[in-house]
Order: sequence, then structure tokens, then C-alpha cells
Amino acid sequence: MDLGEFEDKFDEAGKKKEFIVFFCKCKIVYSGRAEASLSKGDRLVSVKQDGTIFVHQPEGGNPINYMKAGGAIELIKQEYGLLFKAYNATTKEYLELEISRVYNFMSKKLEDGQKQLLAGTEADMSDMIKQNPTLINKNFKPLSREEHTKFGFIDVFGHDNKGTLVVIECKRYTAGLDAVQQLRRYVEKIKELKGINKVSGIIASPKIAPNAEEMLKKWGFSWTLVNPPMRLLRHNKNQKDLQSFWS
Repeated sequence: MDLGEFEDKFDEAGKKKEFIVFFCKCKIVYSGRAEASLSKGDRLVSVKQDGTIFVHQPEGGNPINYMKAGGAIELIKQEYGLLFKAYNATTKEYLELEISRVYNFMSKKLEDGQKQLLAGTEADMSDMIKQNPTLINKNFKPLSREEHTKFGFIDVFGHDNKGTLVVIECKRYTAGLDAVQQLRRYVEKIKELKGINKVSGIIASPKIAPNAEEMLKKWGFSWTLVNPPMRLLRHNKNQKDLQSFWS
């Protein structure tokens, strides 16, 4: 695509606040969260309708560079082609793309006001445990979900058949040292608030790191295997992957 044509289309789409996507060959210079530069290569650049910018390489899931909304963008003619210059005064960062070639350009005003529905969160786990307390053990009886302390909300709070209070910390992935430390803070705070010496602590998660399990036992707590509910799971084990599909 002719760079003059690209500049005209970009300006027109920007005035209409359209979602912009283009493929180009460019060099990247960034300053802000860190200092970064990338030699010339083929990139995909997207400018969202709120001004958020993403720059992707041909492979990988994460952008190689990005800038949050709220900045200004301008295109400046240079000997090598066009300078795409973005600056955000609030975050004090700038992004420059030295564009020598544009392969393709598209823009469209998009509408989407929907909120993503999440399933299998830690809140879902705590609800599931409250409804099915035997997931912890046959003696556990929940009292409430998200008991509040100054350190935050306890996911599930209850007692066992001996009347001992139990604090449960839910983690949807592998529980690490931070989860154990958080559980201990909650247990100590409940002891202080209730004026008692004995409170049990349990981590409920699909997995636990070996060093976290060691620390858990050292402090007299325990771990129970609980998988988060996966109501939105649509995985088909017989479905082909992309490589098989294309081959």
C-alpha cells in the first residue's frame, strides 16, 4: 500500500474513532515502563477506539509493545517512510514506529457493550464449598462466605464437628507460599477478633507447590484438593488442533 494512501486512511479512521488494524514493516522505539527498541520487522498494529495501542509480532500471544488509552497519535513524513508517534502525558510514555512499508490496512466502527462471563473463579469455588461442604471433609460446616477482616475477605468460614473455627482460603490454580502466608494472617486475625487460641486453616486448590505444602504443615494447617467449577468448559478431547487442521 502506498504510504500516502495509508496516511489518509489512518487520519480518516481516527477522526471517526474507528478500530484500526494494519500490517507493516517497522522499527520500534519505546520509553515508559522500561526502555525498549526492536529492529525492523513485520508487525501487526492495532489502535482501539479508545486509543489503546498494541503491537504484535507474527508469533506469540502477547504484544511486544502496548500503550494505554489517553494518549495522542500523529503520523510524520520521514525519508524512510512514516513515523507513527504516540505519546501519553499521564503515564509519561511514548511509542515510535518507524514505518517503511504498509502491507494492509482496515478500520471499522465496532460496538460491544457486553461483559465477559467468568466461571471457575475463587468466588465460584467458595460458593461451591458452601453448597457442598463435604468437599472439604465430612465434619465441616460453613458459617458464611467471605468473612471480613482488615486483611481482606475470608473465602469460606465455618467450624468442624468439635466446634473449632475453620478458615478456608481458595485458590483456582496452584497454591504457593503467598497463599499460605495469607491464610496464616486470616487465622491469626480471627484468633484475635474472637479471643480464642485455636483456629484451623485449610487451603482448597487443584494443586499446591511443595514448598507451600511444607510451610502449611509447619504452621499446623492442611490442604484439600478442590477443583474450581468449570460450567463454561467446552473442551472436546477429539477436536483437532490447528496444526492438524492445516496439515
